[in-house]
This record gives sequence, structure tokens and C-alpha cells, in this order.
Amino acid sequence: QRFVLKPQREGGGNNLYGEDLRRMLSVASPEELSAYVLMARISPIPVRNTLIRDGVAYTGDLVGELGAFGVFLGGADAPILNETAGYLLRSKFASIEDGGVAAGVAVLDAPCLVDGGWC
Repeated sequence: QRFVLKPQREGGGNNLYGEDLRRMLSVASPEELSAYVLMARISPIPVRNTLIRDGVAYTGDLVGELGAFGVFLGGADAPILNETAGYLLRSKFASIEDGGVAAGVAVLDAPCLVDGGWC
């Protein structure tokens, strides 16, 4: 369970883990595998917290996933623009392996960076 095979597409989902990952690596052609990226799994530390979905509060062990966005515009000879463009933080229950906000298993969140205090 140290790796995940992720399809290279927007929207998340359809990740392969464990036996499903091993099976795909053994039967898929190199062309089929070129549509995926093999990544080491990240194991965040769950935090007891509460999320609110459709006005209902749910408490449990949650993990956060921070995504950073960038913008790249290249010319014929050199980059024209290469900058950070924002972030998205989502939280979901630690027991959920796959899926995000659009799939209904995560909620949008906001980071609170403090030095030993509360937000």
C-alpha cells in the first residue's frame, strides 16, 4: 500500500491501489499505462475535527489535502510566465481513499496558519 496509480485527468477518482494497481501493471500495455502516473502514497496524520455538509455537522478523523495551482505560458525560446496562481484545501474523512469535493466525499476548507494559537 505504498503506491497509487493515478489517471492523468482532471477531477480525481479512479485511482488504483493494492491488488488493483498490481493487476493493472501486469496486464496493461505501455500505451495504456502512459495515461497514468505512479506515485508514492502520502500518509497524512488524521486530526479529530468537524466538517459540515448540507448543513449537517459530522465529527471524525479528518485529513487535509492541499493543492497548489500554477500558470505556465511558454514562447518559442523561453518561458513567458511561470507563477503560482492559488491553492485549494479540502478535508475528508481519513477512511476515504479516493474522491474529492465533486464526488461528495470531501468539503472545501480554509487554512489557518498560526504560531501556537487559535484562528
